[in-house]
Amino acid sequence: MRTATIYNFLLEANLMASVAILLMIIIRKFLRKPLGNRLIYCLWLLIAIRLLCPLALGNPYINALRPTYLEDQAIRPIAGQIRVRIEDAFDSLRRATRDDKSSLIYQGSLAIADGLFFGTLSKQLMRVYLYGAGVVALIFGIANVRFRRKLKVNRIERISGKLQEQYLEVCKQRKVKAIPVWFVDPLPSACLVGVFRPYIALPLTAAPQEAVHVLTHEVCHYKGKDHWFSALRLVCCIIHWFNPLVWAAAFMSRTDGELACDSRVVEPLSPEDRRNYTNTLVLAASKRYAPGVGVLATGMTMTGKKLQNRVRSILNVGHTAKWLMTVIAVLACMALVLTFFTAEKDVSAASYLEQAYGFRAVGAQPGNTLSYLPLAGALDLNTALDIALDAIQDQYGIDTQDRSNFDVNIDYQEGYWAFIFFSINDGHSYDADIATADGEVLRLDGPGNG
Repeated sequence: MRTATIYNFLLEANLMASVAILLMIIIRKFLRKPLGNRLIYCLWLLIAIRLLCPLALGNPYINALRPTYLEDQAIRPIAGQIRVRIEDAFDSLRRATRDDKSSLIYQGSLAIADGLFFGTLSKQLMRVYLYGAGVVALIFGIANVRFRRKLKVNRIERISGKLQEQYLEVCKQRKVKAIPVWFVDPLPSACLVGVFRPYIALPLTAAPQEAVHVLTHEVCHYKGKDHWFSALRLVCCIIHWFNPLVWAAAFMSRTDGELACDSRVVEPLSPEDRRNYTNTLVLAASKRYAPGVGVLATGMTMTGKKLQNRVRSILNVGHTAKWLMTVIAVLACMALVLTFFTAEKDVSAASYLEQAYGFRAVGAQPGNTLSYLPLAGALDLNTALDIALDAIQDQYGIDTQDRSNFDVNIDYQEGYWAFIFFSINDGHSYDADIATADGEVLRLDGPGNG
């Protein structure tokens, strides 16, 4: 896999997702009450999909973004624009400081501009990116191993008796398949642990009434598939470790996950039961403990202003605006689909035809588009033209050195350049197909041989 493929994905995903994260900050601030916690939590899932899915769909409007002199066709227009703009900026800085060529600014800007132009910088940046992703993955891995090992060592026994009956009744009411519940001591706060074989860890010191609310909370986490969302959150942070907005989104989505879980918990409860549930939250908050964002476990605790907002959200349940929820959900899904249209479609021939200078007339066949986007590392247009003209000269004995004696039509099929040359000297046409892999002449047609 070429580095260009990874850069295309990273730049497009981060650009689109960063805009969405900034919008989410506004939505969380001003539209939480009419939209509800659960919809806001679902919107984070759409952003995670954009961050993790490398899909790129054809978009004719994206063609115009391709920089004219960007020769590497593996780089898509958005990544190409970013590369060219950065290269131009450092090249301008180099020219502005060329009076003192020994200065750090001149030497640095020269190295970056040359590195971008020759492609050496992209390889170095890819190493840095991979090392960074590896370090973050290692940190997350160590944190999860230590957390799971600590829980396993401190595990006492599975719940039983009346509490087990109450737990099964909660699962029945919430229409959820029961998963194992273990007493753990010491354990500051209950949590749903794991992804593929999840279980609930419950503090041994939990009071009976508190234990029921805590178990209900964790059951709702399990019903909402929040353990899978935790895994998506972790993968997003590993792949996009360099983007602070992705880390901010991870923490915000974790908070919104707890609020969405509260909404599931209290939806069927009476006002009195809601107050009892909030008392459990306050008691849990006094433990001041929650697994880190990189640990595959939910945490019930929340302190300070976040806890105040959480309690207020539970006690002052308002009616959501269903029409607004529908509009936002539809618009969000449409926006997600549109963010994947980042690849060129019906590639414009203009950027290629501009390279074919010297001919009397240059055209593309058919119309003004090329059939396929040239593959990375494919034979460039001018080299293919030189090979074709030399082959025609050797085969038919006509002078092809002066390009102004020819009109040419150009097409790019999958794996080869296709040319039709019209000579103004003898009125004949000559066809040549040149393989992009090695420059081999695949077909050569002219007067006398059809």
